[in-house]
Amino acid sequence: MLLPTDCEVLTLTDPRMCEARIDTAVLRHNASALLAEAGAMPLLADVSADGHGHGALETSFAAIEGGAQWLGVSDAADAIALREAGIDAPILVSFAVGGSTHLPNVYLRSDSSVPALFDAGVTLYGIGPDAARLGLEAAMRVTAVVLTTKTIHAGEGVSYGYTYRAERDTNLAMIAIGYADGLDRRAGNAATVLLGGQDRRIVGRVAMNAAVLELGEDTTAVGEEAVLLGASGEPSADAWAQALGITADEAVTVFGRRLARSHR
Repeated sequence: MLLPTDCEVLTLTDPRMCEARIDTAVLRHNASALLAEAGAMPLLADVSADGHGHGALETSFAAIEGGAQWLGVSDAADAIALREAGIDAPILVSFAVGGSTHLPNVYLRSDSSVPALFDAGVTLYGIGPDAARLGLEAAMRVTAVVLTTKTIHAGEGVSYGYTYRAERDTNLAMIAIGYADGLDRRAGNAATVLLGGQDRRIVGRVAMNAAVLELGEDTTAVGEEAVLLGASGEPSADAWAQALGITADEAVTVFGRRLARSHR
């Protein structure tokens, strides 16, 4: 890994060195826009997989406030959690042991009494082609702080196995996010992060709790914020999907479920 020799190192006093920030106002706006698209059909907000990493409970409240009439979850346990939180909207469950949930106003997808629904899907979260078509913003912003900086010389390697060696003298920044936090290991030498208003390539292998960015002749300061996912002008889930050969939904779901998460 990048060693903190002869460089400034961040004192680890903030427990949130990396986090996913969820904008519930964006979720409400997106739900409202999708309600208009739904026409006469009731709008279903899919909050399975813990709201695709955005928080099932917070997403449910925001989506209902934006006009969603139904919620979709994976299993009965998810439906129970929403009911216990005071949500009484009808819930559609994808899977249930024995074919029944035994909960009021909760239905299986196979239930013939369920009306035709407009499923917002991942578009609710501002990702995918329909979100782009409708001009919807992404609700999740993933950030990590710069832990340390260092200059290496041409030919020197970075991280385990030295899968990256500098072609010329270059400045580097280590950021506080790794595969334990949901950063796909395939991001090494492939994906970019926004730092200091510029796209910075992740170089070398992604470690458990850290990744290294190539800055070239530019510099940064310890404690500066790098943006891995964000809204307009910042890296998108769709860009990560293209760079890593995954889906945009996978990118946000994994990040959101493994990072410290805040809502506003």
